[in-house]
Amino acid sequence: MEINKQEFKSFLSDIGVTHLHHANTVLTACSFIKCGGLLSRGAVEHLGLKQTPQDSDDIDKQFGVWDDIFLDSVDLHDLFPRQNLYGPVVFKFSLDVLDHEELPVIWITKDNPIRWTKEQSPEQRYFKDITELKDSYSLGSYQEMITLRSTHSPLPFSPFLEEIILDNPGLAVSDVSLFKEAGNILKQALKESDFDYSHVKLTTRKCKKSPCYCRDNYLKQYGADKLKLFFLN
Repeated sequence: MEINKQEFKSFLSDIGVTHLHHANTVLTACSFIKCGGLLSRGAVEHLGLKQTPQDSDDIDKQFGVWDDIFLDSVDLHDLFPRQNLYGPVVFKFSLDVLDHEELPVIWITKDNPIRWTKEQSPEQRYFKDITELKDSYSLGSYQEMITLRSTHSPLPFSPFLEEIILDNPGLAVSDVSLFKEAGNILKQALKESDFDYSHVKLTTRKCKKSPCYCRDNYLKQYGADKLKLFFLN
């Protein structure tokens, strides 16, 4: 099921993909920043760091992807357009991250593991090779997920991470501006980290499609507890 990383990079470039993305909560993002790169949920747990529980955690453990790092070839916030369901912080990587010498094995899912069943074979869950992948994958694909298998160390931010993008829900909880406080938390984490983030931009989300339903969804679909869970630490 392993996909050759250079063939995959070339294919992504040919179809117009320029960046890879990972979305998460502010709390989990700070653990990544502390370690200098993306971590699988299993690695965060093993290191005793903080991360926000996700609805997919039990399924990830059941199907053996708890130790995988997940990446998307499209920014899902812009694609739909609405908030990313995994959190308001998006790490935006150059496609050159696929050149990383110590990059783990790449497998590409045929669907999000939340929709997998116990009866499925590995061949039904993953693309077997780049040829099969090319028949289904295109610019804007989102159900097919890029997984870095069984990772126990960070996927380094330097020099591949270009931008950290933070949503502004336009809301306050207990008189605390979620956007302002989340921004301060991320800035402090970047400042206190032992890693150099001078090359990384921390930016406010600029929704590319109009209308974008992120603010409306944050207001109507998220209660105070979930908003604090996603934006604060």
